[in-house]
Amino acid sequence: MIQYVVECIAFQLVFLMVYDFFLKKETFFQWNRVYLIGSYALSLLLPVIKITALKTSLPEDFIVYPEYLWQQDLPEIVVTEKASNWFLNMPLENRILAIGMCIASLIFGYKLYQLRRLKKEGEIQFFSNYTQVLLEKSTSAFSFFKTIFMGDQIKKEYYESILAHELVHIKQKHTYDLMFFEVMRIINWFNPLVYIYQKRISELHEFIADSQVSKKNKKEQYQILLSQVFQTQNISFINTFFKSSIIKKRIVMLQKSKSKRKNQLKYLVLVPLVLGMLFYTSSAQGTANNSSSDKYQLEEDAKLIEELEKEIKKEIATYGTIEEVMQVMIKETNKLKENEIWSKRTYFKTILLYKLNAKNTKVVFGDDVEQKASKHYLPLPSTPLYERYVKREKAFRVLDRNLDISLRRDEYYLELVSPSSSYPKNFHEFKVKNLKKLSGNEIKLLNTKIDAVFKGGGFEHNLILKDGEKTVKVYRTKNIYRINEEVQEKPFVPFSQLDKVPVFPGCENKEDKRACFNTMMQKHINKNFKYPLKAQELGVQGRVSILLTISKTGEISNIRKRGPHELLEKEAVRIISKLPKMKPGVHKGNNVDVGYSIPISFKLVSGNEVNKKSSGIEIQENTVKLKMDNPPLILVDGIEITKEEMEKIDTDRIESINVLKDKMATEKYGKKGENGVIEITLKK
Repeated sequence: MIQYVVECIAFQLVFLMVYDFFLKKETFFQWNRVYLIGSYALSLLLPVIKITALKTSLPEDFIVYPEYLWQQDLPEIVVTEKASNWFLNMPLENRILAIGMCIASLIFGYKLYQLRRLKKEGEIQFFSNYTQVLLEKSTSAFSFFKTIFMGDQIKKEYYESILAHELVHIKQKHTYDLMFFEVMRIINWFNPLVYIYQKRISELHEFIADSQVSKKNKKEQYQILLSQVFQTQNISFINTFFKSSIIKKRIVMLQKSKSKRKNQLKYLVLVPLVLGMLFYTSSAQGTANNSSSDKYQLEEDAKLIEELEKEIKKEIATYGTIEEVMQVMIKETNKLKENEIWSKRTYFKTILLYKLNAKNTKVVFGDDVEQKASKHYLPLPSTPLYERYVKREKAFRVLDRNLDISLRRDEYYLELVSPSSSYPKNFHEFKVKNLKKLSGNEIKLLNTKIDAVFKGGGFEHNLILKDGEKTVKVYRTKNIYRINEEVQEKPFVPFSQLDKVPVFPGCENKEDKRACFNTMMQKHINKNFKYPLKAQELGVQGRVSILLTISKTGEISNIRKRGPHELLEKEAVRIISKLPKMKPGVHKGNNVDVGYSIPISFKLVSGNEVNKKSSGIEIQENTVKLKMDNPPLILVDGIEITKEEMEKIDTDRIESINVLKDKMATEKYGKKGENGVIEITLKK
């Protein structure tokens, strides 16, 4: 959105500069009128028009990077929230835009009210081609569509000339031009150039009318008439005759000789100008680099690796261990801006560091299978592989930027394919109007589609994104590696291996402190949860895995996260950051740092719909109905209730429903949970 606005304003600025320097002083008034309206319309269209030959093409291969193993100590916690007020769901910049448009619309409405009041107070006279409104005690003269407003104090000898002038405005429908820019002023109220455009077209209208009237009247008398200063109406979309700010320009233009026909060639400057803009908008995403597909090292690669290996050895001697060198390297790469791509040198060094440290690096294949990293999984760096990495990063810029987080670079691979290409057997198709510029509703639907297609980390399905021109294939990478996360600075003992778990406030007197800890953790999350407004707007949902450390002093530190969307990750971190200080965990008689992980599942509900994880729950007439032979344990805000009491709850009061079954239920609630557990959270 921001990129589109910046490009529009830049193009408008160029068009206006061409007009002011080359065309403004010419007497080709009708041509200039077409230029001003056409160039503004072009500035709105050019950023979304692409030349196919200049678009980015993507490679098939991709580079993969290591990530850390995430534990799963707790059953998934499901948190839901109804979509709230549509205005609050909007991003801040959209809300500011909407407020500005509302204010601009009110100003426009007030101007229309002024005209209506003048028409109501004046004397109305009807003619065959126009309507005249005679204004009492006024020297104003202006037109609006087919209505001419004339002051009753205008001298009779000037009346015919002024009337002829205003009739030109009516005949050539000048009000439509001004109304077009008035609408643009409402939509683009923040853009100063739209006001300049409207001023230029208004001046041009007066030049056109003056040139027509001066052909039938004595030019000298007409100039005397223009030199008078009269009362004017401060309304931007009317053709006012007596506008003192441009009287001098009109007189100068009347005295100007007619431009030579050869000067019309100046308009040809528009051709290379538009072509240049098309080239810019089409190639801005990055052109394809048709490098060799050869994966082997080049001679220059071997030299760079040799140089970097010496540098790494020197750094190991300085810092002490390879792990310390990796930490320094990762901190440096994390400083890169989001849209920046690693340099070739950084890329090579990072791969070499991980190959050196392979024996201490764990990776995850798919979602579940843990293996030790080895040199086999980390190919030697090479120029062709680096070039593919760069292309892959640039590929994400082909799509709407709102998908940059949904289709994370470390979890999804994107490939531009021909619309006529054959697709894999298991694919899902999603069509939009323009992949580069998605509507809010399209983004919301697409995020829901991504969640459904790749649910559970599946890799057997593909997603095909299409518009009328481009086709993008999306599939999830099977071997997901990451290197741009913080290295765990200090070793910790996993929560499941502790002799004594950390004591959550309120669990001091509980016999089973481990179960109490898990219960209090879930209550804390439900209490502090707030679904991000922008995530609701985009329809983003899914599971966020959180890994945190409970230090030797009981403080919460080193919170790390993994999830389908940055918005959900930030909310999960915010919740965990609010955890209270605890009594530290103990292992082998000493206080230790404890590693604890917990998955939080974000689910959106709308209206009376709730999260139905069990087929034994139905929503009937705003109430929750159970369809189970053996009634489960039912808890509302932690308090046990009966089946009959639950069915009396109005679903409008329900914030979320979480269903636990089998081992998950019995581990948390003991024998009471053997038939399952239904946890209901009511709205505060």
